[in-house]
Amino acid sequence: MDLRYWLPRAVDVIERWGERFGPYTPHRSHQIDDDEFALAFERLSKRLDDNYPFFHPSYAGQMVKPPHPAAVVGYVTTMLFNPNNHAAEGGPATTEMEREVITALGDMFGLTEPLGHLTTSGTMANLEALYVARESHPGRGVAFSSECHYTHERMCQVLAMEGHRVPVDGLGRIELDALEGLLRTGRVGTVVVTTGTTGLGAVDPVHEVLALARRYGARVHVDAAYGGFYALLGRSDRTEGIDAAPWRAISACDSVVVDPHKHGLQPYGCGAVLFNDPHARRHFAHDSPYTYFTQSELHLGEISLECSRSGAAAAALWLTLQLLPLTRDGFGAQLAASRRAAVRWADLLVESEVLELYQRPELDIVTYVPAARPWSLSAVDAASGRLLHDSMHAPQDPVFLSVLRADADAFVRRHPGVVRDADTARVMRSVLIKPEAELHLDQLHARVEQFASRSADEQDERPVGTVSQKGIPVSLSQVPATSGAVRPASPADAEELVALLAAAFFDDPLTRWITPDDRRRAEVLPGFFRVFLDLSLEHDGVLTTPDRSAVLLFLPPGAWEQVEARGDELERRFREVLGDEAQALATITALQAQRHPVDRPHYYASFGAVRADVRKSGLMSELIGEMVARADVAGCGTYAEASSPGGAASCLRFGFEYAGDDIVLPDDGPRLRPLWREPQ
Repeated sequence: MDLRYWLPRAVDVIERWGERFGPYTPHRSHQIDDDEFALAFERLSKRLDDNYPFFHPSYAGQMVKPPHPAAVVGYVTTMLFNPNNHAAEGGPATTEMEREVITALGDMFGLTEPLGHLTTSGTMANLEALYVARESHPGRGVAFSSECHYTHERMCQVLAMEGHRVPVDGLGRIELDALEGLLRTGRVGTVVVTTGTTGLGAVDPVHEVLALARRYGARVHVDAAYGGFYALLGRSDRTEGIDAAPWRAISACDSVVVDPHKHGLQPYGCGAVLFNDPHARRHFAHDSPYTYFTQSELHLGEISLECSRSGAAAAALWLTLQLLPLTRDGFGAQLAASRRAAVRWADLLVESEVLELYQRPELDIVTYVPAARPWSLSAVDAASGRLLHDSMHAPQDPVFLSVLRADADAFVRRHPGVVRDADTARVMRSVLIKPEAELHLDQLHARVEQFASRSADEQDERPVGTVSQKGIPVSLSQVPATSGAVRPASPADAEELVALLAAAFFDDPLTRWITPDDRRRAEVLPGFFRVFLDLSLEHDGVLTTPDRSAVLLFLPPGAWEQVEARGDELERRFREVLGDEAQALATITALQAQRHPVDRPHYYASFGAVRADVRKSGLMSELIGEMVARADVAGCGTYAEASSPGGAASCLRFGFEYAGDDIVLPDDGPRLRPLWREPQ
């Protein structure tokens, strides 16, 4: 959609409609000189420069994103009419649109006859739900988890209700035993469950809470302000790994709140509250002598605590849903992309040397911390603060993140090995609310790793790489490693390093494509990697650690051409190891040869591996840092092909850039990502 085309159409609509009523003379008090307006508008545009790039994949902080262009056009067009959906006479057309979108939102949750309306925010929506809770069970309070949105505790105070904080389990979900103990007292009339907490994105077990609440005669209110649109996945047959049970139980709950101005692509503010029982309208009963006179059907203002509400918000959502229906393959496609991005980032964080996954995401909020040294709460907190500041204030390619403050108990439950030397620690938090995150995840992860690495280097004040006079070619045997963690390998190391490579690449997409059978792959990989190790050893191209817990294979400038000249010999060796599967390897090498740079000297990194138990120790960073430092000394570039996102992220962290399109293997095979690094 081109807003430059469609926004002027909004003016056409209001002018065409206004012509029905004849000409009139605007009052001169409204008149503004165009030149004067131009100056004021210029001041406004400059003030708006002070914003974060919510639209861009580099913004991975809070749960904000720009509205869909359809919502913008719908809102602006309708705003020119300025309807008020409090009463039908304030906005006849938009009142009907609001009723239709409420029905659509109800269908998304499985509500058959929902009573509800749009609100200005989730806060107002939750206030109305708790108001009905108070009126339904006078004198009884509300139970909510200690990690729910703070609005529930605050609204209980506003409504003079007793609020009860319930502890959470190790994943941030309401603790069922503690809840049942509270329900037994008879003091609770409503339980609030959250499907997507704003901190961690945790989903309370709605189905289990519902059974408990009904046993003790309590209502259940669902705060789905953030996560509600994930019902499109959770209630489908393609859930993207989401537990379906909580989402399917929402249809039996008493009320639900959802914010279309979050995942629903709407401008602020657009929330919604829905009640499962149409008779809940009795709690809003009131009369107004100057409204509610144009029709007998219930006005939206008669089922709301709010009075004036924007009809433009209803029109914007209505128009959006005409184009992106609330189905698994409509609106749900965006949620699926965000979910996949979150899951994949969690996998990358598990493999990362410089970042640690805090908790696996249930929806699309990813939480992580720098792998601080020492591994203590105070060190984690300081490193998170540096990462937040450095990433946001980088002069080039900044990344915008957010933080969540975790108390010591919560952190230790997830990471028992951390030293508890502080009461709290900041945890990095990224809400992948934009589907574009799936397309840009590798770059985002690599950039965050770069900032985390720099932060760690500043903390340790420990150099990585060699220091030599630029321009002098250096071999591994001539220059000592930069720390005791790196040394050149020798033939005596071969057996252990081959075993390390075989174990590390057992589940790699590339080796699986060559040898699909697990048992056979375990048998052939040691011989497979022995060939590559021998080639690199011949050219002084193997780096390892004193205990052989990490290894990096590469070829120095000119060596790749020499290896290519030995094609017949290598084909024979690989056929001896792989048998008929050597043809798959030949296909790969042929595709690689087509893309391999031949016009400039370079180092060529082929394989790297770290033993699983020391993966977070920074050893691969040491090895790559050593190799690229030697390339820098020689004034050479460095080339690599990554078979996994984790491998690509490791390279990107050291200044590699993607070098053209992926190398795509046939028969739905995996991709290799060519990367190139200029000497620095």
